[in-house]
Amino acid sequence: MSALAHPPVFPLSQAGNNYSGSSKHLADFTKTIERVALPGEMPIGSLVHSKEPPSWGVIKIANIPYSITKQEIMQFVGRQARLIPNHAVHIIMERPTAKTMDCFVEFQTPTDAEETTKRINRIYETGRAPRLGNRHVEVELSNQDDLLKDLFPRAKCVIWKGGMLSVLHNTDPYSTGFAGFFTSEEIIGAIRHAEMPHRSPFCAKCPQRTYESTISTLYKFPWYATEYFTVHDRNQLFELINRHIISLVSRMRKSNTVGLDQRLLRELLQAGLNCPGFNERQKYTLCVNSEEQSEISKVPDMSKWFPFDTLVNLPNFDYGTHMYYTNLISHGTVPENDNKELPNNFPTTNLGLTSPFGRIWFEWPTDVAKRTSWGDAVEQEAAMLSSLVLSGWMNSEGKSRSSTQSNGSISSPSTNKSTSNAESPSKVGMLSTPSRRASECWNIGSSPLGGIEDCWGQKLLFHPPGRLRGALPGHRITHSSPNCLSKLDH
Repeated sequence: MSALAHPPVFPLSQAGNNYSGSSKHLADFTKTIERVALPGEMPIGSLVHSKEPPSWGVIKIANIPYSITKQEIMQFVGRQARLIPNHAVHIIMERPTAKTMDCFVEFQTPTDAEETTKRINRIYETGRAPRLGNRHVEVELSNQDDLLKDLFPRAKCVIWKGGMLSVLHNTDPYSTGFAGFFTSEEIIGAIRHAEMPHRSPFCAKCPQRTYESTISTLYKFPWYATEYFTVHDRNQLFELINRHIISLVSRMRKSNTVGLDQRLLRELLQAGLNCPGFNERQKYTLCVNSEEQSEISKVPDMSKWFPFDTLVNLPNFDYGTHMYYTNLISHGTVPENDNKELPNNFPTTNLGLTSPFGRIWFEWPTDVAKRTSWGDAVEQEAAMLSSLVLSGWMNSEGKSRSSTQSNGSISSPSTNKSTSNAESPSKVGMLSTPSRRASECWNIGSSPLGGIEDCWGQKLLFHPPGRLRGALPGHRITHSSPNCLSKLDH
């Protein structure tokens, strides 16, 4: 049986977007035009809109030592404590100075948090206070509101109620009112703590704190509040974790620093891969910059061609469904005057680039991203996706149906062998098995080309013309787009 009949199943990313179920022949995924563009049918959409305010139980530990570690906190609460999975310990860091503040620990239920608080505070009955290191600490029952307030202290005109934010009307003429959950200065400060730790005395005491703060920020960011953060806010968070991963890899290579180890790198990478706001090409970038071969091998090479900015691959869709819609998108047409603020940045000239999604690459310009809320951006990209799918269905499957109607059979885009390679240049690349190495297979399924294609794969994706300060050679730029090709020296 041919390789196309049973394509291999591989995970899209470690962020929960794994293919599930057995892969089918692409002809099995032939859909009618009435249901092909329904949101529930498409494997691409928004993960952010499925998020809800957190309801975990929380305790607060005050007066902790500056150099306290997460492992010491977990030992302090005890093995019997029912902590939440992934990232349960949040040690608050003052972003401008990297100073360690208080610590919050999340439990599976508020009852678990209350029982742990009572168990620890029974030590007072013996005539002594609980200790962490050389300090007496205070343990009290807390909630999500206190945790979010301390984690995002610069969010003005915001009240947290049950983990849900409420933005107040600004009555102070000297205040700008709500302007986001963090400031650009906070992001810049957190990046500098990692790239120039010698400038902060607190970084010398606990070098891993700035990375842990970034992990907590990504996990606790109120992604569900899509009207209160912009695409630019997401881009700043991506810049933060991307620079932190590059910095951590560099520092681990140069010296053996206590606290900066492979476990911290994996936690940092997983925070990025689990982030519902990062698209597939951003997650691909984080994997490559982490140099974690085990994680790189789990991400398909086609992720670097993912054409959308705020949409992502949804979980629980199998390989065949993803490939079916990739094929439809590659045959779709982009409305020319539909949305001028979200241009198609794929080069219009024939540069020999081959993408499984066709000649499509959307990325919000910086000036537009700063004033576009996440909810509006997702809505516009979802409309663009529907348009691409419908036009792709008409251009590929609709024609196949009409041409084979006399024979009483339906030909799917993946099995119509009469279609030439010139008619659909991205079809072969879409169906071929991608390379398992991120450093190989720059263009999926395409024949080796010289000149521009080599420049696209090697210089643009992994060798940007201008590196950020402190970055390692061979890393992909943060906001890559095919329009950067004109800046390269051929």
